[in-house]
Amino acid sequence: MNWVQLIFSSALLIIGGVFIAFNAMIFWFTVIRKEDASSVAPIVGGIIAAAGVIALPVTSSWHWAWIPLVVDWGGFPIFLYHWLLERAES
Repeated sequence: MNWVQLIFSSALLIIGGVFIAFNAMIFWFTVIRKEDASSVAPIVGGIIAAAGVIALPVTSSWHWAWIPLVVDWGGFPIFLYHWLLERAES
């Protein structure tokens, strides 16, 4: 097992996870509580965590790299939510 690659990918997953958690908190404040808040890095957490999944020293781990992009509320889900909200208002 390549320990350097495992440590590097784990670090990327942790950093991306922190960004994803921060974006989930921003989602909570803006959508659920209807307060003003904004994310300074909307999709960065998903991209960093996806890179961490790709860098894992596990065979075919890259097949799962799309999951952090979908889970990150600062990415695709929040854009989809606002698009559906705009369509409902018009």
